[in-house]
Amino acid sequence: MRWTTAFLFFGAVATVLSTEEVSDESEPLLHVLARPSTFNAGERRAIFCQGRNLPHAINWYSPSGNIVGERSSTNNRVYVERKVDNSMVMVPLIIHEVKVEDSGSWTCKAGEYNETIDIVVGIKVKFHNRQTTMEGDEGKNAKLTCEAKGYPLPVIQWYKDGKLLTDKTSPSKYAMKKKGDIYVLEVRALTYEDIGEYLCKVTQKVLSYYTDKTIILSVKHAPVLVGTYKTVEEYAAFNATKNITCSAIANPLPSYQWYRRRKNFDTEIPEEDTIFTAEDGTSSTLMLRMDKEEAFGEYKCKVSNSKGSETVIFDVSLGERPTSPDGVNLIAANSTHLTFNVSCAACPIQQSDDTSPDPKNLTVIGFDFELTEVRDDYPPDWDKKYPFEMLIEESEDLVFAVGPLPNSTVFHARVRTRNLAGESDWLEVQPDPATTSRAVTLSLCLAIIVAAFIATTY
Repeated sequence: MRWTTAFLFFGAVATVLSTEEVSDESEPLLHVLARPSTFNAGERRAIFCQGRNLPHAINWYSPSGNIVGERSSTNNRVYVERKVDNSMVMVPLIIHEVKVEDSGSWTCKAGEYNETIDIVVGIKVKFHNRQTTMEGDEGKNAKLTCEAKGYPLPVIQWYKDGKLLTDKTSPSKYAMKKKGDIYVLEVRALTYEDIGEYLCKVTQKVLSYYTDKTIILSVKHAPVLVGTYKTVEEYAAFNATKNITCSAIANPLPSYQWYRRRKNFDTEIPEEDTIFTAEDGTSSTLMLRMDKEEAFGEYKCKVSNSKGSETVIFDVSLGERPTSPDGVNLIAANSTHLTFNVSCAACPIQQSDDTSPDPKNLTVIGFDFELTEVRDDYPPDWDKKYPFEMLIEESEDLVFAVGPLPNSTVFHARVRTRNLAGESDWLEVQPDPATTSRAVTLSLCLAIIVAAFIATTY
């Protein structure tokens, strides 16, 4: 019989669990070999009750007070079996496919002797699909649902991009509701800021159980300009090329139109070779050739999709390119980075978030570094360069760690100054800098560790 093996297994468990020693084996004994337990619905369980020297037969009683009978053709889910082991009588209560209705107090009784065990049967919440997507419209509400059917009732928590949401987080933005087993997070008046990952976290503490469901929300919304204002001041040097970029996020993907504005009259600029729009729709760049005075002035970028449009005006004025750096010194090198100190006495360095309004003395916003590997008997091949744009973060610190770069390599290097009008001429770095080998770096690290160990030992 299928349960014979299970019976022997649980009998062995019962023997191990039975730790009570009775000094007088002639005394009556009745004991349930289990503690109050929590079971998962659908499991198979056997709970042993042992007795010795009892004047009456051992019986199990259900939470409703009914005696549990032995297995039969009509009683094959909840029943008892009996076994005598020497002087000890073992009576397991066997439950096939435990149900929530089986929760309660089960009593093992023999005459005036009895012992009760409390059982809690739970149903774990299961998600057929733990990740879903949905899309909402700007200005409307979105209802994110989490069907969490389980027992005992689960505790539900909502998160957005890892941040816990509560009723107090933003009552005007979020509302949490429950309809039966369905938990709803309503996100009101959708904007692009509501785009993200929402997590429905389910906890059933009694069952020591946790699961979750992720809902990825996208929002159809009008274009939103990125990193710019409605009007932007730009500077360009004469006889130079000036690129101005219009960036936006939008769903559906936006289209870009560029206009030349004169006296508040707009003339659309044809794409030809002057407009470059990113395939993902996040930006569009207008390339201007500043070879005549008429090229300076206002340019308008219009970003549109089916949800709306935004515009930004770029006011391009004549400005002077910065002067080249006075000098560049290599102050450190390792296997992946070269660290340079740049000096530029004539450079107006940024002192705050504002840049200089003087077109002839524009604030320096950073330095461009280019490095290319040295090849014996060949001039520098700047088409195979490692380019780095370094921004100035502190006005008194013009030290820049440039990399990552290949190790054990000698480079031609050059640097130039950058402001809003353009870039200076290049200044070549002398002598040619070189990265170290990884072996040297590791050896140095080991030497430092050994020295530190010796110092602490002695």
